[in-house]
Order: sequence, then C-alpha cells, then structure tokens
Amino acid sequence: MRKILLQPLGLDKKTEALYRALLSLADAPAGHIARRAGIKRTSAYHILENLISMGLVSSYQERGVRRFVAEHPTKLKTFFERQAILAERLIPELEKELRRLPTTPHIRFFEGQDAVRSMTEEALRSKEKLIQSIGSTKKLLELIGGKYGFGERRRERGIFLNSLRFPDDEKSDSGIKLHENRILPESFNFPGYVFIFGNSVGIIPFEKPVRGMLITDRPYATMMKSIFITLWGNVAA
Repeated sequence: MRKILLQPLGLDKKTEALYRALLSLADAPAGHIARRAGIKRTSAYHILENLISMGLVSSYQERGVRRFVAEHPTKLKTFFERQAILAERLIPELEKELRRLPTTPHIRFFEGQDAVRSMTEEALRSKEKLIQSIGSTKKLLELIGGKYGFGERRRERGIFLNSLRFPDDEKSDSGIKLHENRILPESFNFPGYVFIFGNSVGIIPFEKPVRGMLITDRPYATMMKSIFITLWGNVAA
C-alpha cells in the first residue's frame, strides 16, 4: 500500500492517487491516467481540472487528443504560498463582519492537550500587545505537554507578558525582553491558570482531563484586568 502523503494537505484520496499516477507517467491522456490511478475516467477529468487550477498539472492538445502533464511537486509550495497571501488579504474583510456580531458573551470550551494549546495561541493575536497571566507556568506546561515555543512566538509579535507566579515556579525567563514576573504568596490558593488578553479571558484548571474555557466579553475581561492590576500592585516584584 502506498504511503499517504498529500491528504494531510487537504487533497482527497482520489486527487492524490491521480496526481501521483500522472507523476509516474509524466505526460498522458486522461483515460491512461485514470486507469493507472484506478479511478473512473469521468471522475478523472474533474480532478484534473482541479489540479490544473492548483498549478500541479498543465495540459495541451496533440492530434485532437488532450494530454496532461504533471508539474514538479515544488508547485505544491507555490500553491499554498498563494493561498496564504490570499488569506492575509481576506482576513481584514472578514474581521469587519466579526465586529458586527452581537456584543453578547462568547464562551468556548476546549478539551485535550492539543485543544488547550490552540486556546493559548489565540492570545498571540491580541491587538493590545499585552497578556496578563495568573498561575504557575511550570504546572501549565506539565499539564499541556511541555514547552512548545509560545514565549518565542510572543516576543516575535512584540507582545508583552505580565505574569503573577509562585515562589517554586520557574523564574529563568523573568526580566527577559517583553516579560515581567511578580511572585504570589504561597497561601494564595490558585490551582489553575488564567490569562487575559484584549476582551478575552482563558481559564485552565490544573486537573485532568485537560480542559479549558475561553470567555470573550468586554465587561468580564475588564473586571479580570482590574483584579490582576490590584494583585500586581500588592505582591513582590
């Protein structure tokens, strides 16, 4: 059985089979490609047209027969680069629609390590360029599966982090670029992690099953920011 390569990129099984069949043929009419891929000829024409639109296949006429040519696999990268550029252009327009949504609280739930990691990634899109966090980063990383480069990506985006931690937490990153820690007293009972950014508040309990909740609501975020500022001003730097 051939190893699946392209389906993780969004190409379905038939599309992958047809493209790889054409790669092995280099240049062939649709019927020949369809037989090699084990696909009906009628389906093959539709798939080939889709591959042409992606830049992975080209075609030409020879003696009244349309023939298809496999483009080099590096064209895959070109295709997705074009998609990324298009997405960058579309996002501002889609964000205009987002701002038209009702201003009611929006609550989302995340289950599992991967989902909770994706939840924390949303903070990297903070327009305020500030994240405020309460809780042990060390325990958070233990819960969601170790370091995953969040701090580096945060600094690349120019986002400042103010974090309230505990005496036994890791402090090696305190004072580095765009980050300041302050230490909570050991008596502060806080078995979880909270991070505040923009109009959103993320809450992650330190218990299993791994789960989290993201609340997007301006009044709620404002209250949590006030609590954070009060704690920040009353604990040791």
